[in-house]
Amino acid sequence: MNIAISGASGFIGRHLTAYFTERGHRVIPLARPMFREGMLGYLTQALSHCDVVINLAGAPISKRWTPEHKRELYDSRIRVTHRIISALNAVRTKPKVLISASAVGIYPTEGDSDEYTNTRGGGFLADLCYAWEKEARRCPSQTRLVITRFGIVISPDGGAMVQMLRPLKLAKIGTAIGPGTQPFPWIDIRDLCRAMDFIIHNESVSGVVNLVAPQQVSQWAFTKAMSKAYNAGLTLIVPKFVFRFMYGEAASFLTTGPSVRPTRLKEMNFRFETPTLEKLFSGTDRTTVDELDLKRYLGRWYEIARYDHRFKRGMSEVTATYTLLPNGTLRVENEGVRNEEGKKIHKKAIGKAYVPDPAFPGRLKVSFFLWFYSDYYVLELDTVGYNYALIGSRSDKYLWILSRTPHLPEDIKKKLLHAAAQRGYDTGKLMWIEQI
Repeated sequence: MNIAISGASGFIGRHLTAYFTERGHRVIPLARPMFREGMLGYLTQALSHCDVVINLAGAPISKRWTPEHKRELYDSRIRVTHRIISALNAVRTKPKVLISASAVGIYPTEGDSDEYTNTRGGGFLADLCYAWEKEARRCPSQTRLVITRFGIVISPDGGAMVQMLRPLKLAKIGTAIGPGTQPFPWIDIRDLCRAMDFIIHNESVSGVVNLVAPQQVSQWAFTKAMSKAYNAGLTLIVPKFVFRFMYGEAASFLTTGPSVRPTRLKEMNFRFETPTLEKLFSGTDRTTVDELDLKRYLGRWYEIARYDHRFKRGMSEVTATYTLLPNGTLRVENEGVRNEEGKKIHKKAIGKAYVPDPAFPGRLKVSFFLWFYSDYYVLELDTVGYNYALIGSRSDKYLWILSRTPHLPEDIKKKLLHAAAQRGYDTGKLMWIEQI
């Protein structure tokens, strides 16, 4: 499918782009210049061959709401949506579906709300969401319209969680926003991507869909669970007057909040992979393979994808060759090419490896410098032909997809990406390595 995304460079947009690209779809980013005056023709042309349009564009809400920023919040949502609708009306062959983002801030802060709640909240944020959705409802009838109301989207690499993690990582102190009892409607970014995919492929879905986890928690409960997962020594509630001083009127979306249920997703039997805080903060599954025949593992492996890190930054054509030594340990030879000042420079590093515990044959220790060893976990392995593998470590900083050949079939890539995602890895961070 061809999937056009406005706001593709943002936090959610980047994850959705990676998610759909990994599944073989073509993502067309709708860049900001397309929404300027006089650019309707270019926008119409961009949408003319699209099956799906996802409208995510919008300036960040977590800033002081000055009159200027309120105008930016409005224009970046309503005007962009207006231009998308105008382009859709001009397109001869209409996209099958338009998914237009909104937020749970449209709901009242009293009581529980779901998609069947007819009343809306008061204040600027609720009014903004209402105007945003009203514009999206002008969608041409030939295109199925779904309005997705996002909760707070959770991922350690962006969004609200990054801000929440700063004091925790710096001082091992978790900080909840006062009063702490306010509802905290949230959703894991991976479930959000899966829900979007679910909506696209289920033609019966239209109208409003809440993208929030089924577990309803308070701001304090979320922060407490996060603090425990990151080994914080203390969790504090910061009084809400602090946020009022910092954000002014905008503090209202932090110190209050609606209690929201994903009723329609549950009615459609959508399966959340991260329905609870326990699951969200349970950590990455680093279970290794039960069996590993070192003799079959020997030889050359091509690096198909990896999390970027300073040791291999900028390197392509990377391989790792394993040789069994007489003492039972392994010789590891890493090779690759780095482009330096327009020239390809060949790099090589020699290391050693061994299995420290025969009861866990998939866990190796690898060293490229003296006695400093790192963990090397064989997470997934083609046990029939030893043709591909998914490799991790004790830390979530490292992840590799390896193959016996320079190029891996698409179905195997998808299989390994799915396995990594199921284990809790952020597959959007993987770099695909150029091989000859």
